[in-house]
Amino acid sequence: MVQRLRRFFDIRAGEGTAVALVFLYIATVVASYLLAKPIRNGLFLKEYGAYKLVYVYAGVPAALTGFVAVYSRIALRVGSRRLVILSLWFFCANAALFWYAFRFASFPGLPAIFYVWVNCFGIIAPVQAWAFAGAIFDTRQAKRLFGVIGSGASLGAIAGGVLGSLLVRPLGTVNLLLVLAILIALAAIIVTFASRRVPRSGARTRRARVPFRETLRMIGDSRYLRLIAALVICVAIATQWIGFQFSLMAEARFGDDADHLTAFFSAFNSSLGVVAFAIQLLVTGPMLRRFGLSSTILILPSLLAISSLVVVGVPLFWPVVIANAFDQGLRFSLDKATFELLYLPIPGALRANVKATIDIIINRLADAAGAIVLGLVTKGFVGLGGLELELRGTAMLIVAVTIVWLYIANRLRGEYVVAIRENIHKHRIDSERASAVALDRSMAEALAAKLKADEPADVLYALDLLEAQPNPLHPALHGLVSHESPAIRRRAIALLRTAGDRSARAQVEARLQDDDLETRTEALIYLSRHFGVDPLARIEEAGDFADFSIRAGTVAFLASEGPAQNLEAAALILDGMITEAGPDGARDRAEAARLLKRLPVDQFEPQLARLLAPEETDPEVLRHAIRAAAVGRSRRLATLVAARLGHPKVGRDAVDALGQLGDDVVGLLRERLQDPSTPIEARREIPDVFVRVASPAAERALVDTLLESDPTLRHRIIAALNKLRRNNPDIPTEPEAVQMLLTAEIFGHYRSYQVLGVLRDRLPEDDPVVQGLHQAMEQEVERIFRLLALLYPHQGLHDAYFGLRAANPSLRGDALELLEEVLPSNLDQLLVPLLDSQLSLSDRVMRANRLVGSEVQTIDEAVGVLLASEDSWLRSCAAFAVGALRLETLAPELEKLADASDPLLRETARTARRRLAGEPVGEGMAEPSLPWAPRPGIEALGG
Repeated sequence: MVQRLRRFFDIRAGEGTAVALVFLYIATVVASYLLAKPIRNGLFLKEYGAYKLVYVYAGVPAALTGFVAVYSRIALRVGSRRLVILSLWFFCANAALFWYAFRFASFPGLPAIFYVWVNCFGIIAPVQAWAFAGAIFDTRQAKRLFGVIGSGASLGAIAGGVLGSLLVRPLGTVNLLLVLAILIALAAIIVTFASRRVPRSGARTRRARVPFRETLRMIGDSRYLRLIAALVICVAIATQWIGFQFSLMAEARFGDDADHLTAFFSAFNSSLGVVAFAIQLLVTGPMLRRFGLSSTILILPSLLAISSLVVVGVPLFWPVVIANAFDQGLRFSLDKATFELLYLPIPGALRANVKATIDIIINRLADAAGAIVLGLVTKGFVGLGGLELELRGTAMLIVAVTIVWLYIANRLRGEYVVAIRENIHKHRIDSERASAVALDRSMAEALAAKLKADEPADVLYALDLLEAQPNPLHPALHGLVSHESPAIRRRAIALLRTAGDRSARAQVEARLQDDDLETRTEALIYLSRHFGVDPLARIEEAGDFADFSIRAGTVAFLASEGPAQNLEAAALILDGMITEAGPDGARDRAEAARLLKRLPVDQFEPQLARLLAPEETDPEVLRHAIRAAAVGRSRRLATLVAARLGHPKVGRDAVDALGQLGDDVVGLLRERLQDPSTPIEARREIPDVFVRVASPAAERALVDTLLESDPTLRHRIIAALNKLRRNNPDIPTEPEAVQMLLTAEIFGHYRSYQVLGVLRDRLPEDDPVVQGLHQAMEQEVERIFRLLALLYPHQGLHDAYFGLRAANPSLRGDALELLEEVLPSNLDQLLVPLLDSQLSLSDRVMRANRLVGSEVQTIDEAVGVLLASEDSWLRSCAAFAVGALRLETLAPELEKLADASDPLLRETARTARRRLAGEPVGEGMAEPSLPWAPRPGIEALGG
């Protein structure tokens, strides 16, 4: 039975205790207040009558101002939770003192003082209770649970009303104050127990010492907070005036009999509480989950506007009772739970200050303003007459206020989404900025330290890193020209030459007399390239130089602009360097490739083409030749560079070079991307080239291949489209193709949960197959978000993805809330359960079984699903599992993988077949293993 109730109310594992305690706390607080209200009304109306209410309405803010000032100072000393407990015991003692005063020491004005006290208690205690709930539950939990928790308020209303109705006759109105004191003490006991048993949600934040003026400035600067404050003002005024009408009708019917008035108000509260409890328990939670805040926030003002219009037409007792029933019944059930959600997007460190200022200070100022206006339009004040409006006139004013209320609530629906998005966005930007600063600083410090290291190997490693930078210039290079290691000296001179640094001439000229032959050679090439120094003349002066340096220096000299320029002679010398055989051939070709980066490519295209030919295998030669080809516009060179896409050592250089060629290469790469015979490693690199090209033609080529079967390639195509869309928001995307692929990805993710559910029953969490599936599922989620970003580019889905990956549960809840608000209802109902970390694996599997229409029940079926995947990496996981778990029924599937193009899949399947056959894995062959590190080429969503 308990499990059924938990499932019905969507209470998940570990939440039951917190929900029960907060439920009871709110119930006892509201029961206390709803018992105090009839006592307050009965004593005041008996003594003064309804039209004098405007005085106490205006007096409440003054009393609260002093109370809040003291309350805030104590809160900073003892903490918010402890202060809640102390304040409840303080109110309990107050109730006992009021009983004593009414019984034994009554004085003029005591009913008015008690009225003000009840209003202060009714403001402070519920605010404390809901703030306590907001500190325990994150946005996502609040949306699920505030409906159930809020039903405690309705139950408390029933309890308070029943106690007043049953006990007023035997005890009398005054003696009910002792019952009130007992109820408040019970609330203090419950919250004391809850404080010890229930932790806060997310990271605990210290409450900031924000001055009241600073909080007001913060509210004034934020459009979202201004709207909340305006909404509070409208609610306070409308409900105050509706309550005044209700008191007016009660006085007209029951006169000055305090016990009768108390009994009437108590019976009304208990009857209304039953209805409100049913609404809160059965309607609020499902409505918040189904429609969200955007719909529920409009319900109460709409009903109050309609009921007040009825009062305008029929100003009688029952229409007023019905209007007040809507107010009391929905304000403490559906509307209160909805209203509390508005505060959740506010950062936790500021939320308490902002909430206290709006709910207590601004709310009470609105009460004072409403009381003054109400007095002026009715009977007036002492010495100042009023407009003598009665029921119909005040009802017309209420209609006007509720129309403004509706307008503000409608504006808040959109601002609520913006506030959630900005909250997540701020966390993301702060996180990225901190990470980037730390990374840049650490890299710069590490590079500087390596360049100054004592070990030559460390310095050479740093020079490798420096060479990979677009501008490899570093202040330390000048000093390294004289380093004791010849390898470091010549690398430093080569980098200075590449960076075009002419300020090192003196240091480099000194190296023409270096003991190391290759260092002398690098110095000669530097001087020939940047200063037009005649290499032959310097060779005669300086003595011995390596043959390749003589030729390289001569080419640099002959290709330089000026009277000595001779491109034909330079080409002949380059031909000789490229065709050099023997052990020094690679060095000559590499030097030729370096030279070509600095020469006019169109004059030396044949030489560059030979360096890029399929026969060339040396990575150093290829790297410099590819970089040289980037400055040309030749289709022949582009074809040769494209053939190096996917190369393990120079593939990224090929991507960069092709990207610089622009639209000239789009047609060529489109053909390769769509050609299944092109190696998959090369096809996976092409989307990055299109991102660098960044043209409509490149975007069109990506859209045409959006439904590619290889998951990694599909992922990169989607990522490339995201980047193009971010840089060019107006580029059109075919929504039908994206929507179809998105649906397929979502259902594929549900299928993965079915498989994961079965695997987790048989295998531990750290099993390589389970880990492999987890990584594949993370990639599925990233693809889903990238597709969503294509369909809804302006909805902050990048921030939502960041929030879902955050460690902070409050941010994760905000992210899910954002998705529910910005996505179409059919899509968010399909997607959000997949992403909700508060849902257990078994819950997701059950949901997947309903949606997919078929179940995965056995380990053979689960592994079979992976074997049938289009993802060769997942199929490798499955092949590994077949062998490791001895799944004989899947042996035929392994046979189909004998000729798989993927070497990992092919080798894993071969080893699994041997294990199924009971054969040894092989002479000297290692046990089958898979690379369970994150899959290569998968970027973060922001990439």
